[in-house]
This record gives sequence, structure tokens and C-alpha cells, in this order.
Amino acid sequence: MYKKIFNKFMKNFIFLTLLLFISVACSSEKITDEKPIARVFNEFLYLSDLKDVLSGITSKDDSISLIKSFIEKWSKKQVLLHLAETNLSDEQKNVTRELDNYKTSLLIYKYQQSFISQKLDTVISEQELTEYYNAHPNEFQLEENIVKVIFIELPKSAPTPEKVKILYTSTKIKDLKKLDEYCNKYAFKYDDFKKKWISFNSLLEMIPTNITDQETFLKTNKQIEVADTNYYYFVNLKEFQLAGNPAPLEFAVKLITPIILTKRRIELLNNLENNALKTELNKKNVEIY
Repeated sequence: MYKKIFNKFMKNFIFLTLLLFISVACSSEKITDEKPIARVFNEFLYLSDLKDVLSGITSKDDSISLIKSFIEKWSKKQVLLHLAETNLSDEQKNVTRELDNYKTSLLIYKYQQSFISQKLDTVISEQELTEYYNAHPNEFQLEENIVKVIFIELPKSAPTPEKVKILYTSTKIKDLKKLDEYCNKYAFKYDDFKKKWISFNSLLEMIPTNITDQETFLKTNKQIEVADTNYYYFVNLKEFQLAGNPAPLEFAVKLITPIILTKRRIELLNNLENNALKTELNKKNVEIY
């Protein structure tokens, strides 16, 4: 009983303190004589330290939860810092060199990223993709079977489902147009992957069937037609490529693109370093003795 009353009191106290802080913070006057909300040894935490953390929070419960969480994390951090200060030798506590190195690395990294964002050409031509693909034929082996398909998930409540059985295997443009019209109106899912390779495993996850020997199945079947309680599933297998074979270029593109961009980044950074050094050497700002 007393515990509940105390918790309720603390919630109201923290919330009222928060409201007071916000109202004062929004005024032009500077906060003076602020009382701490936590102490670890000689370090104090004030509600004003949570200004950024609490920005935009209007819910009482969310504010209280955030404050409690922040106080706990801050307290743990300060306790660990005190342990480090107490137990490490003066030599171990001297981190000036590490801080200088970190600052140097961080500043260089930020400048490099800014330079790359301005200078990096992210447009990759089809010719460049093809040339890279042809020059590295063994780098793009398929790890799983891939397919091009027409996939339809049709509710059993849809009218004339037998129409789909006729249309979805047709190669006639007029039939495929009729299929589009019908599926866009009645199908729960309708995906035409004739121009896009997808993982056969990901396809099987969408239909209620279990195919253990995928290679044999793909070599001997052109369609999959199954059903469960609520849906009919129609799959027309247009093309397939088996695991272990070279990936088709259009499938490998998503792998080639980041490789080419990485090479461009490295080249840009190398040129930046070399050109910057050469420029400053010519200006006599760098001398190597």
C-alpha cells in the first residue's frame, strides 16, 4: 500500500518537475539554483541535462519512463567511470594520444565522406556492367535456384477461377491482357516476374507445397497449381537457372553495382590523397627531409 502511494507520488513529482523545467526553459530567463535529480559521487545530473532527450515528448507516462531510463544509464556510466578513475594507473588513464588519433581519424573520415558525396559518379552504364560481368565469370555463381514466373493467389470466392487456368499459361498478348484485367480485379496477389529473376525458395514460401528435389521439379514442370482452405495458387514457370551455374547478367547486376561503386570510392580517395599532397608540396607547405 505504502509502495503504491510512494510510486504515485514520485510519478507526479517527476511530471510536475518536468512541467516546471519546460516552462522555465521556454522563457528567456536562465535557470538558477536548479536541484539535481541524481548524484553519483561528486557528479550531479539535472533535469536540464535531459532537455534534448525530452524534446517533443508530451505524454506523462512516456516522460517519466524516459527520465527513469536516462537516470539509470547515466548512473551506470558514472559508476563505471569512477571505477576506471580509481583503479587505472596514471599511465593507463592518459588517453591524450588516443583522443588525438581519434579526432584526426574522425575529421579525415568526415571530409572524405563529404568529398565522396560531391564527387562520386553513381551512374553505371549497361556497357560497364556487362564488361565487368564478362571479365569476372567465376565471381557470380548462383547459391540457390532462381526463376522467372507468373504468380497468382486467387481467393476461392472469385468468380470463374477456371478462366485463370486457361489464361495464365498462354503466350498470346490478348490472353495475357485478359489475365491482367481479371487478376487486377479479383486476385489477392498477382505478380508478373517474367522479366525479373527471383529466388525459387522465396516463391515456395508463398504457396502451400513442399518440393524436396527442386532441380528435378524445375526440369520436368512448367506449372504449379495448388490450393488451401481459402486460396488457389497458380504459378507459370517461364525460366529457371540452377544453383552452381553462373548467375544471369540481369540477376548479377545487383551484386556488380556495389563492387563498381566501391572501386570508384577507393580510386577517388587515393586521388584525393595523392593530389592533395602534390599540391601542398608545390606550395612549399610540405617538406620531406
